[in-house]
Amino acid sequence: MATVRVSIVHDDTGRIVSVSRPAENANVIVLSGDGQSVLETEVDEESVNDLVAGKHLVDAGNKKIVEKAP
Repeated sequence: MATVRVSIVHDDTGRIVSVSRPAENANVIVLSGDGQSVLETEVDEESVNDLVAGKHLVDAGNKKIVEKAP
């Protein structure tokens, strides 16, 4: 599985607001609003749609993505 670098904007509760996947070799700065942060990480390319669909949260303390509880 191919991995891709993503920037995930999330709020204080870990809810994902947006996911950016810059083009290769692009120098991109992702900005966040009040009460938001950005996590830069690598994910499986196939999981990007799940991140956008709201099936995951950001665990900011551990700097990782976790599945939402059902």
